[in-house]
Amino acid sequence: MTSTARTSSIARTSPLAGIRVVEFGPYVALPLTGRILGSLGAEVIKVETNKVLDEMAFIPAWSRGAGQPEYQRGKKRITLDVRTPEGRDLMLALAGVSDVFMTNFRRNVLDRWGIDFPAIRERRADCIIMWQTGLGGHGPYYTYKSFGILVQHLSGVSLMTGEADEPPGVVNTSYSDYHTGVFQPAAIIAALMRRRLTGKTATMESSIFKSGVATCGPALLDYQVNNRMPERRGNRDAYAAPHGVYPCAGIDRYIAISAANDGQWRGLRGAMGDPGWAAAPEYETRIGRRRNETALDDGIAAWTRPQDSAELMGALQAAGVPAGLVAQGQDLHDSRHLQSRKFYQDTRYWEAERGVKATEWAEGESVSWSIPARLSETPIAFGEYRNIGADNAYVFGELLGLPSAEIARLEEGGVIY
Repeated sequence: MTSTARTSSIARTSPLAGIRVVEFGPYVALPLTGRILGSLGAEVIKVETNKVLDEMAFIPAWSRGAGQPEYQRGKKRITLDVRTPEGRDLMLALAGVSDVFMTNFRRNVLDRWGIDFPAIRERRADCIIMWQTGLGGHGPYYTYKSFGILVQHLSGVSLMTGEADEPPGVVNTSYSDYHTGVFQPAAIIAALMRRRLTGKTATMESSIFKSGVATCGPALLDYQVNNRMPERRGNRDAYAAPHGVYPCAGIDRYIAISAANDGQWRGLRGAMGDPGWAAAPEYETRIGRRRNETALDDGIAAWTRPQDSAELMGALQAAGVPAGLVAQGQDLHDSRHLQSRKFYQDTRYWEAERGVKATEWAEGESVSWSIPARLSETPIAFGEYRNIGADNAYVFGELLGLPSAEIARLEEGGVIY
């Protein structure tokens, strides 16, 4: 079978084949949503402009642009300045031939550009609209700007992150964006199913803040039932003991070890050679181990420190003890498990440069995580990674029917740029 035939076969059998999505917005959660929908067979059209580049085009700092395939793969990518009257009209025309319109721009900004949701509805009454917000589309906070790291504080995540005797900590990334990027495709798929069954459309609002709050559900229940506030425990657990991350031989090498019951503790003792200190009466029960965790952790750390983390992980797992090395990038790259699942695949990318059209960016080679889902009987394509504006001819010419001369005029005028 030729590659063209294979691609055609995948397109016909993909779960979302025939669904067209307009993705209009930067950063993490919205592009991740598009990546997932695209991997399931939807035709996702990413609307961007070379005039104002997405900051994500410059990650990671040591190889700018190499991180973009993980968010933009499998999409059609066009350049369009919607701040111009002709750009606005083209955006509305594109929405008119699309099943889903999703954006993370604020409503007042969309209204200023003339492409707010009522304008979308005028072009296609049954278009499903997904509006991703920071803190929500109404309520006391709706006008606030937000960023992923700040939302960790607002949602309560940071109150449970860090050491007990330290201030609240954060994960150095947009933690809740990644949850939102998974919640949104599920909502869009549900809305598409509802539309097919009932004919009804949907306008949906998601929130990075509420995604963060949703991950704090157990803490909320604990407070409601037990009147107990969340606490920071570092790497410790409310139940298992020991439960921590311990140093190993080498630079920045660690292993995570947990013993949730007496049987696992006995397995750990055996793996350690049953040292005398581990037979102390205070360690006989889980409650005793919890009450003496500091001394327990010190003893385990002294044992793990000179050992290789990968070898130790295998030995502990063989003894029935939950354990895993704390992986570095090289570990993930060399992982036989990930390799067996073809998790990483080769990709090209382009090095973003401000003030330079994407067609002039230097091309590089890297790897990307493969596909965000696997289905037992339905093929899912890895998808091609395309540069900004690579699909202008298809979208504006074939899809919207503009003559080549008109596209050239719009390019010269900076509308398609």
